[in-house]
Amino acid sequence: MKRLLATAALAACVAAPAAFAEVNDAVRNACRDDYHKHCDKLEVGTPELRACMKSKATELSKDCLKALVTNNEVTQEDIENYLKEMEAKAKAQ
Repeated sequence: MKRLLATAALAACVAAPAAFAEVNDAVRNACRDDYHKHCDKLEVGTPELRACMKSKATELSKDCLKALVTNNEVTQEDIENYLKEMEAKAKAQ
């Protein structure tokens, strides 16, 4: 489950910019501490913030990850594609 949530968070960070730029209150509240811990110098909704959050996705809180999934910040296709990418990278190492 943790891997799925981490994967969803990573996929959320690469989702369409307009969708991520309009962060809803649930995601904003759940991810506030993660934002301040990892990426607080970056403006919400920017490509730089998405890249930062993606790079820290495995370190995001459980509440943040759940909010990203619950609020449809990612699609099932995004999750499946990222899982394939993760598996390929793991095999290459």
